[in-house]
Amino acid sequence: MRYCALGLLVFVSGYLATCTLRGDSSTATNSLREGEVVVLRPVPAILNEGTHPAVNATETQIKEKAGVPFQFRRAQFINETHGWAMTLYSLYRTIDGGKTWERLAQEPDEDAHFIAFSFVDESQGWLAIMKADSTAPYGVGHSSVIMNTDDGGKSWKVKESFQDDIAIRDIQFLNQKEGFVVGYKGLDNRPDRCELFVQETSNAGKDWSDMSRAANAALRTQWGVANDRGNHIYWTSSSVLILTEGGRVISTTDRGKTWNTIVTFKDERPTGFISSTGFHKLVPDPEGKIRIVAGAAGDEGYWGDFVIPEQGGWMSYEISLTPINDALFLSDKEVIASGLNVRRMDEKSKLKDAGVILRSFDGGKSWQSIYRSKTFETFFFVTKVKDNLFYAVSDTGTFLRFTLPQ
Repeated sequence: MRYCALGLLVFVSGYLATCTLRGDSSTATNSLREGEVVVLRPVPAILNEGTHPAVNATETQIKEKAGVPFQFRRAQFINETHGWAMTLYSLYRTIDGGKTWERLAQEPDEDAHFIAFSFVDESQGWLAIMKADSTAPYGVGHSSVIMNTDDGGKSWKVKESFQDDIAIRDIQFLNQKEGFVVGYKGLDNRPDRCELFVQETSNAGKDWSDMSRAANAALRTQWGVANDRGNHIYWTSSSVLILTEGGRVISTTDRGKTWNTIVTFKDERPTGFISSTGFHKLVPDPEGKIRIVAGAAGDEGYWGDFVIPEQGGWMSYEISLTPINDALFLSDKEVIASGLNVRRMDEKSKLKDAGVILRSFDGGKSWQSIYRSKTFETFFFVTKVKDNLFYAVSDTGTFLRFTLPQ
């Protein structure tokens, strides 16, 4: 398979203060009964290319030259000037709005790699690292470490270590004291057996409380099985939500003591088979409603879905050949998204891949391609840093600075 599945983004109201600059909102809501299984059967969406006004954009490389596909995995800006970008084995920082980037000294140990990071200001940040035991069977033998910096990433100290086949997938801090980590704990020394792993801290990571048992109770089926992995944390001032690999969203309003399953998503292709669309991250909608963006790229095909609530249910609008990796709402109807586009440049040419920035004025039912890069890459991150100024980062290390036409 050329790519792994690019993921499903579930849009929920509010803003995760430790993530990108997206604004703030209230607790997430939806119009469906809690725990209901929602089968997504996409219908075609419209993608208009070559008809949009010119976008004022500049590209620079985080490294001296472009990296390989999927080299860059995470990015975050806490204001217009200060941001970080992560590969599996390196961290980069900018303090001048992406004009220049510095590779930080911290590197993972042998058989380890960076997983996620979270900054709350220009100095304080946390980093999750996962290590695989090279002597253990494939898919088992994981351990995870959490580190902290108070100087913007120049130096790091170990805060906590989790052994016993624990793999962290995401770390998010709401402020300098309160944080959550989520991932999974392997079971029975088998790669296909695991359960949700959830920990929270209220003292900047000095001590962690295990919330896994309560979270797994919300996931168990009628057969008592809770086999799933936590992928992403979404945090508001009143609740914490977790998106799982299995397409479930669970929430807590009491800091993890009790959890409820909000919804379970199942993506079914128009032909009827269940796709390998993975579940990616939670991001906000300003009206407090759940939104879903899906995308996959590989042997099964290339597509991007934007799922919206309609008439008490859900409708999935799908863009062919255009997986979507990230998105943000500028209003209840206007959306900016980033991802990958595959199309022929002319009738005789081969398919050409390029990173794209998309814009919708109807909540994702139709899109305009407002920027297309000149090289093969995927813009996995997009954020608004002020007024009409946006930043995006690609998996090959391209930093894009752009403004929308007025």
